[in-house]
Amino acid sequence: MPAPNVTPPWQSPDPLGYGHGSKEAQFVAAPLLAAAALGLAGVVAGAKDDLFLFSGPTLLILVLSAMSLIFSIQLAYHARKFLYSRQDVYDWHEYEAADERTRLALRTKQYNDYRTWFRFNNKANLGFNTGTVLLAFGVAAALAPGGDSSQKGWRWCAAGIVLACAFGEIYWQHRLTRLIDERAAENSRPVRQGGST
Repeated sequence: MPAPNVTPPWQSPDPLGYGHGSKEAQFVAAPLLAAAALGLAGVVAGAKDDLFLFSGPTLLILVLSAMSLIFSIQLAYHARKFLYSRQDVYDWHEYEAADERTRLALRTKQYNDYRTWFRFNNKANLGFNTGTVLLAFGVAAALAPGGDSSQKGWRWCAAGIVLACAFGEIYWQHRLTRLIDERAAENSRPVRQGGST
């Protein structure tokens, strides 16, 4: 929290669409992926043991995926309560007409609430990313042929494609996180006045 005699800056996501993107992932994609993980887990649990190469581990990975995705939905739901804009403060609290003490209190509240949203939203994103990667590993494990399948080559090929995509997703998540961290560091540098030289 900033010092009491310093007016905190208004907080906003960087990039500005970060809150909207997180909302789409948490409230649209995560429920669908969790349902897919639980549906596939039900198929694996109800099948004969020799139908899947690794039925026990496959079931565990799929359940972990579903729980991670559901956890991310819950975290995002609670975090979303703390994300609002400067315009929301102006609209709901008649900021322009308020005295200086009230303005400071409102800006401090928005500053602290944004920090709360950011912390919990990042945890929700981690849960979502973990759940999607686990789902890919679970699908790959379910595709690995068990027993005397006449389609072993095709199933191994499909499992390999899903595994390649899972590792691509891990790479993409790492790269995107690094790019956002670099952007945040760049934006935290002081801006020179008077144009570039």
